[in-house]
Amino acid sequence: MKKALIALGAAALMVGATACNGASSKGDNTLSDSLNISFGRFYGQNIKNQEEQIKAQFGDKFDEAAMLRGLEAAAKLDTADISYMIGYSMGMQVVMQAYQWNQAGIKTSPTTVISTAIKSMNDTTINPQQAYMDFQMMSGKVEAAVQARRQEAAKAEAEANIAKGNDYVASLKKDDSSIQTTESGLSYKIAEQGDNTRANNDASVKVIYTGRHINGEEFDSSNGQPVEFRVAGVVPGFAEGIQLLGKGGKATLYIPGNLAYGENGQPRAGIAPNEMLVFDVEVVDIIPAE
Repeated sequence: MKKALIALGAAALMVGATACNGASSKGDNTLSDSLNISFGRFYGQNIKNQEEQIKAQFGDKFDEAAMLRGLEAAAKLDTADISYMIGYSMGMQVVMQAYQWNQAGIKTSPTTVISTAIKSMNDTTINPQQAYMDFQMMSGKVEAAVQARRQEAAKAEAEANIAKGNDYVASLKKDDSSIQTTESGLSYKIAEQGDNTRANNDASVKVIYTGRHINGEEFDSSNGQPVEFRVAGVVPGFAEGIQLLGKGGKATLYIPGNLAYGENGQPRAGIAPNEMLVFDVEVVDIIPAE
């Protein structure tokens, strides 16, 4: 199974040190203070850098304030009791894994897992190799079940997004007869046709563009600057739309999911399966293939 984004190692940081009897010197105190501040600043920035990934993984369930409460609670552990901290760290790995399985629809009890683990440690009748093989087999079954659930959910979402996109364009066309739809399903509105030159799949173009979801939220942009790319190197709907325009042409493209990123979507860009995308484009230049 995929490991949790945040996995606590049993001994994440081991620093060799020699214990000293008696009070610490002023120099030791200064070094300790500097270490505390330096480590804290580094760790804070590390958390900050991971926060977007954490938000992407846990979505609306992520609460920064609650995360910080958990962080502060960990700081109250007795650092002198290394055995307890190792056990706590191991237990957190079980809890995080259980959370992931539960989110995937596989009911998992951390209490049952940990109590069984403790009993297993003292059970001499269990063959370690067999236990490992049994868990590997079970992990495979769980992975298959999780994958099936994900595919089912993605298929349902993709079908819903197709309908949502079609309804969106239909509502626009009611009020704007200038919006046309090609045989492939691409809808577009030309603001300026441009000159008589046209790009083909082998050509390169320089385009200023902004990509939006149908709710108006922007997900990509050239920031007002021309970007050069091969026509054949972009999603089919964008390539088709570009070829409808000449140099200097401007249009809005309504690209259905099957002509964009399809049933897989583009999760990193926040694009859902079969989601319709809206692009405002301007063809600045057309560069024929040599």
